[in-house]
Amino acid sequence: MDEAVEHLVRQAQRGDARAFSALIARYERSVLAVAYSAAGDSDRAADAAQEAFLRAWRKLETLKEPQCFGNWLLGIARNVALDAGRKLRRQPTEPLADQQVPIAADPLVGMHQREQSDRIAAALQQLDDLSRSAVVLRYYENLSSREIGQLIGLSPAAVDMRLMRARQQLKEFLGDDQPPSNSSDKGSVGVRML
Repeated sequence: MDEAVEHLVRQAQRGDARAFSALIARYERSVLAVAYSAAGDSDRAADAAQEAFLRAWRKLETLKEPQCFGNWLLGIARNVALDAGRKLRRQPTEPLADQQVPIAADPLVGMHQREQSDRIAAALQQLDDLSRSAVVLRYYENLSSREIGQLIGLSPAAVDMRLMRARQQLKEFLGDDQPPSNSSDKGSVGVRML
């Protein structure tokens, strides 16, 4: 972790809301990505991210090692999203198909995009939490193995190994019957990584 982040954490621990706002700006995308990987739904991920930042602010003084802030924050986000998912499983839910997928000019293409997006989301949910987080951070957030490792507490080599295994698992979950996709499609991110 760089010294600027550690400095911001120490300022925020003394009650500096501006410093914490700077930390939010720095980690927002990663927190959303980890929350999405745990929740599997963009709305629940956004709610979990907001709750994670709120919990982090309230418990910031308990963080003894400011250099571990990123990992600590992502752990909070992952736990909040998982808790929300557990609560949701106890209630009737809407299928993943109800999530937003970009609308295509051709209805058949749009239907294929939605089906592909649903298959990828379902396959991602089959991965363990750390692997799912690594995949989302790499392929949706374009973070390096070093950056991912710093955020989820693994070495870059361990991140690479998890990504390799996750790609193999995703290929198995998705099967080999995937048609080629347009690289501009949101759902194609999952196909490109395979």
